[in-house]
Amino acid sequence: MKAILPSLLIGSLVTLGMPALAENPRLEIDYDTGELTDQQIEQGPIRVVVNYTPIDYEAEEIGNNLSLQLFYNDQLQRSVNDTAAMFAGVELMDLDGNGTAEVVVQTFTGGAHCCMAYTTYSWQDGQFNPTYFSYLDGGGGEFKDIDDDGKMEFVTLDNAFFYSFSSYAGSYPPSVILTYDNGAYLDTTPQFTNYTDDIAAGMRFTVEDPEFSDRGDKNGVLAGYVAQNIRLGRYREAWLFMLAHYDRTDDWGLYTYTDDGEAVQTYPDFPTALYSFLQDLGYLDASGRPQIEVDRSPVVAEREQF
Repeated sequence: MKAILPSLLIGSLVTLGMPALAENPRLEIDYDTGELTDQQIEQGPIRVVVNYTPIDYEAEEIGNNLSLQLFYNDQLQRSVNDTAAMFAGVELMDLDGNGTAEVVVQTFTGGAHCCMAYTTYSWQDGQFNPTYFSYLDGGGGEFKDIDDDGKMEFVTLDNAFFYSFSSYAGSYPPSVILTYDNGAYLDTTPQFTNYTDDIAAGMRFTVEDPEFSDRGDKNGVLAGYVAQNIRLGRYREAWLFMLAHYDRTDDWGLYTYTDDGEAVQTYPDFPTALYSFLQDLGYLDASGRPQIEVDRSPVVAEREQF
């Protein structure tokens, strides 16, 4: 088995995006897509009308170039304006198995590794209610029904681990799995131990791979490995593995920077920095006890436009 770092693994999600299943009507926009006028997808009582204009990057100001009209039983209920750079996806998926599709909108903001924006519009109480994700690096994520229970999971990564202890390409963030239920995304990562254990095994293989050892990104993988195993209930085992394998010459993540750009050493070594980092994110509590139930959901109340 060959180890695959997440920058390559999740990079495939940029092209795959949300699953284009036959029963899920989807409209997809990429860098070759020209102007779209009144393109429609529908499922049951839900219908979406899409208009799109490619961005003119030579213009002085770039505004919204994607508009959506959301219909229920042929009645216009909500109009949405957004910005999509290079590609976007609009898909109808019944995320919670209640017989009514949700409208899932995926847009790319542009930029290196960043950013994927996801919004879910749910028909509830006579209106389309939006649920916004914060901007996601690493290709965003993927919708799939992991346990075949009729409810869709959103499989992504904890973006806080990118760049924290290594380069983007050398980072291996832990898994975050969200289950959509009754208009809300719940962090259900600990329920999917088979999936997360496979990811943890890949992380360990990467650290032990002699070819990888020469890259100098070992600590970026070990940070994710410890966090992944915390949620699997194996904190002590993972911490000891980290202590035996971390790169003592790598000072990435040990410094903070003043407003003037001056580097100030904050931590004496990687284990100390990682311990504090895991506490800040909630994987460890204030006393250092592991927390299996951690809410790392990217859901936000609203999202600022770039």
